[in-house]
Amino acid sequence: MSDMPLNTALPPSSEDWAQLYAATLHNLRSKWPNAWPGLPVVLNACIQRLWPQKTPTVGSTCHKLLHAALVMAAHIEQVALAADYEPLYHNRLHTADALTAICLLIQALQKKNIVVDDEWAAAFLFAVTSHDVLHPGGANGFLQEIERRSAKEMQYIATPLGIDVVWLHRVRELILRTDPALVTGNHDKVQGVAFEMNLDWACVLINEADILASATSRYGPALGHALANEWAFKNHPLHQVVGTAKGRLQFLSSLRFSSPAAEAFQVASDVTGQIASLREA
Repeated sequence: MSDMPLNTALPPSSEDWAQLYAATLHNLRSKWPNAWPGLPVVLNACIQRLWPQKTPTVGSTCHKLLHAALVMAAHIEQVALAADYEPLYHNRLHTADALTAICLLIQALQKKNIVVDDEWAAAFLFAVTSHDVLHPGGANGFLQEIERRSAKEMQYIATPLGIDVVWLHRVRELILRTDPALVTGNHDKVQGVAFEMNLDWACVLINEADILASATSRYGPALGHALANEWAFKNHPLHQVVGTAKGRLQFLSSLRFSSPAAEAFQVASDVTGQIASLREA
């Protein structure tokens, strides 16, 4: 869609990344759910932004991964429209939030002259599109319970498309390591390590994209309430806490942002300010 903020020019300074993301979140919410354009539209906006002047070569790994992402996006729309229930937090809007986040985080890295190969950029888009497919709502009963379900569906979609097994493994690992129980360990693995485009740093970047919207002061509290309502529907024991000020404080205090891209967004300072305000209140 022509009015998607993703199609705007690169921000002139690092201070504008957060504003650009906030504008995108506002735009998405203005269309959710009654005027929802569909995940393929959001994904195509990300693709156009990351590849504004060239089209990945047909048959290349990059092209195959992007094609798989678009097939998955259409699949998610079909599943949602056919279902009687769509989770109140882990829904298509959340996937769009995370997609636009990973797109802008990649560009923030590129603005810092950090090379993100086309294959990695496409793998990120495919992994983020797929990371919550078939999410039933609620939370894991055991490690990677829901993530394994999503990874299996990703492989079902991707296997006929001839994607190299190495990249399929990487996308699967990215999905599996979005389990909230593994996030701290993902950050620990790269602590004190210079950023380079490898699987460990990629997992950190997708973790940051996954919760970036929830970390914002403008949209985070509403997302917390959405998660609380989703958990209440699933009888999760913590549903009475997650949407409260106490739950918000606990969530913000648990967050970690390690990548140079997150630094460009100034996420840590925003989170610190929110924590201070909650503690004062």
